[in-house]
Formats: sequence, structure tokens, C-alpha cells
Amino acid sequence: MTAPDLEQTRTQIGYHLQFLGYEVSKEDRTVLARHPTKPNIIIQTFNEGVLFTSIYGCGDAASLDRAGFLEFINAANSNATVSRYYAGSNENFFLEAWYSGDYRQVDFARFVSLWEMDFERLKQVPGISMYLQ
Repeated sequence: MTAPDLEQTRTQIGYHLQFLGYEVSKEDRTVLARHPTKPNIIIQTFNEGVLFTSIYGCGDAASLDRAGFLEFINAANSNATVSRYYAGSNENFFLEAWYSGDYRQVDFARFVSLWEMDFERLKQVPGISMYLQ
């Protein structure tokens, strides 16, 4: 994607997420999407596609029981369809998903649906209330 295409992609994604109930804002090359009941999303566009990222803080148990926290992350990843989960620095928990290519309404709708299903599955993983805030 060229620079104008990236801007168009950011705009189309923003409109799509607004339709789904997100409050959307743009900061430079990033789209921020906030929702009252779904994960807030940082959206970055690249020539090859779009990266969705959500970040959650971790409770004390994540550092006190590091092995258990990593087992929780492994269990979450084993149930994910389009998402990946990992521990970042400062005891943060990251949710990411990659949407490949240009924005196409039907394909993007399917991607967002899978992202949301992954989040619902994540909420069922044992240990979530212990490790995440």
C-alpha cells in the first residue's frame, strides 16, 4: 500500500469500527478505537496489512507466579484463531492480530468477528481474573 492507500485504509477501518460501536480517533498513523464492553484497540497500518493491539495490565500474581502466568498465556494462545497473546515488559499483557492486505468490507468484518470471538474465548481461560486487571 502507498501512503494515500494507507490513509484510505485507516479511514475505512475507522468508519467500520464506528459502525460497530467503537469511538474512533486518529493520531498520526495510528487509529485508536475505544468500546465500553470490548477491548480498546490500537490499530497500526503497514504496507502489508494492519496490526490490531490491545494492552492489559497484570496483577501481582503475574510476577509472583511467572510460570503460572506463562501457562495462562500458552492456554490462551492454544484457543486463539487470529489473535496472539504475550507478556510484555512492565508486566503488561498484549493481544495482537494481523489483518493482511487492503481493507475489504466483507473480509475485514470477518476478521473483526474472529478477533471478538478470540476475546470471548480468552475470558474463559482459567486464571484470567488472577493474572489480568
